Amino acid sequence: CDFGFQFMMLCRARVSVSSVVRSHSRPVLMGKSMRRVSTSASASSTDVADPLAAYHAHQKQAPRLPMAEEVRTLASLAKFTVLCTCDAATPSGDEEQEGGFWPAGSVTGVAFDDEGRAILALSSLSSHTRDLERDARCSLVVMAGGFAGVSDARASLPCKATKLEGDAAAAAREVYLKAHPDAFWVDFGDFSWFAAEVARPCRLVGGFGRAGSVSVSDYASASPDPVKPFAGPVCGHMNADHSEATAAIASELIDLSASSLTSARMDSLDRLGMDVSVVADVGGESVTLPVRVPWPRPAESRADLKTLIVEMTKSAAAATAAANQSTSKEDANTESE
Repeated sequence: CDFGFQFMMLCRARVSVSSVVRSHSRPVLMGKSMRRVSTSASASSTDVADPLAAYHAHQKQAPRLPMAEEVRTLASLAKFTVLCTCDAATPSGDEEQEGGFWPAGSVTGVAFDDEGRAILALSSLSSHTRDLERDARCSLVVMAGGFAGVSDARASLPCKATKLEGDAAAAAREVYLKAHPDAFWVDFGDFSWFAAEVARPCRLVGGFGRAGSVSVSDYASASPDPVKPFAGPVCGHMNADHSEATAAIASELIDLSASSLTSARMDSLDRLGMDVSVVADVGGESVTLPVRVPWPRPAESRADLKTLIVEMTKSAAAATAAANQSTSKEDANTESE
């Protein structure tokens, strides 16, 4: 694996989760709702409040992808989309007074070209194809890989779809088959090529507490994140073999202290940093704290990711060793007194 050799060289400097926790002394506020955790009845309000302020300040300043770049990244990695069209069925009764159609949703394969257009291979037998031939307006919903719930990123792209012919259709076919190499059915006689181009501001929900809109021009000028495609294998490797290193990095960065840190999982990453879920035992309850961990400098390749993670692991190991040495000296001085 790409990271195995480097981490094997770090085995002597590796830091266990328990040693990371022991190297700190201040309390921290943790939990899904970021509620206050009391460490003792005698703890002052300052003792409890300062770590919370530090955590929020750090997370507020931690760099994240611009929203336009995040939307383009979600789109570039999407293999399927929820395609929402204007139902072309003939309206009847009160429906005609409500605008002449009802929104209709379907799931279809998708690939995005370098311009950020959604390339669709649609059959004339499908109702959404007839919808688009009647009314080009549509909306595409793209979601983060492995989407499991409302904490995962998703974006809605309002588009206008155009049916492609000739060279444009051939170019679209090439884009689509690069993302879906086994989609032999796109050459069946009932399939046509469509390009859906963003026509109105996109809506992004990047997880809890991160939402906004992206203008048409910002979407068009943005580019997908260069290292996001490697997030799956890198995170999988780190979680399987080096979760203690992830915990050490997160602990050093935001001073997760005085709580029993039980695990850390790397959830995702991009060119500016990684998203980590830290699990801790607080007052007998296991709680999860999402942590944004910035890289020391932007990553532009998979090789950069390896270099940065190894570098940060060494730094965390050195910081913890220094803290443990300081604690040992203090204990020795106390005993001598």
